[in-house]
Amino acid sequence: MTIINWINSVFMATVFMLSASQCWSQATGTEQTTLTAAGSGVNLGITRLLATAFTKVHPELTIDVPGSIGTRGAIQAVVDNAIHLGLISRPLKAEEEARGIVALPYARVAIVIGVNPMVKEQAISSSELIEIFKGNKTRWKDGNEIIVQAREKSDSGFLVLEKNIPGFREVYEDSHKNNRWTLFYTDQDANHALSATPYSIGVSDQGMISTEHLKIKALRLDGVEPGPETLLSGKYPLSRQLSFIYHKGNLTDAARKFVNFVFSIEGHKILESNGYLPLN
Repeated sequence: MTIINWINSVFMATVFMLSASQCWSQATGTEQTTLTAAGSGVNLGITRLLATAFTKVHPELTIDVPGSIGTRGAIQAVVDNAIHLGLISRPLKAEEEARGIVALPYARVAIVIGVNPMVKEQAISSSELIEIFKGNKTRWKDGNEIIVQAREKSDSGFLVLEKNIPGFREVYEDSHKNNRWTLFYTDQDANHALSATPYSIGVSDQGMISTEHLKIKALRLDGVEPGPETLLSGKYPLSRQLSFIYHKGNLTDAARKFVNFVFSIEGHKILESNGYLPLN
């Protein structure tokens, strides 16, 4: 199955679930309202935590956060009015904004060079990372083979590495051209493989490690510890922005209530306790 077919299949499943929830409400005559928020796998864990806290104070609302349909899937679903809120992990492109999509950035999170806990190293340099993805550095200091976990070219985490680590873009493009590494097409699959594969290395973020209880160790990069403090100070260079998206003029009352909760003091506390830097 190609990545496009996969996105389409998950997208259609999400549309079906949304339609089913609407029909259920109509059939039972209840006042329960279901809000569907779907998109990038990066956003799922924290969105579910926020949704759980939100529905405790708004029991009349239910928030459905299905499996990943990706940022591209979220954008298409919003355009088609198939979901109430989209979840994206990169800024919108100009042509996407031109389709009437509005983005509400709510947090930044440190992207990390993550390794399986069996790796003894605690830090890595940019030059070492490049040599690993080139295929030149193949073993950890204890002699065990380095198992590289990679993503598709459009992955938001690797795009940040390409932008902020000099020389990484060329190396990563070459690795794709030569089919050098195993590719994963969802954040959850990539994180699971990194957690389960001894001596592996890949890319994750602090928020997913916390909210999904992942067995992934974040390495210091060029001597800097990843985290909200080093992001805020500018010392740590790798981060991504999480946003809600909706179609202009089509933000429902339920969606607005949830967004307001995320930007509230309580919402910010949940973000901060899971390694995110809240945005105002």
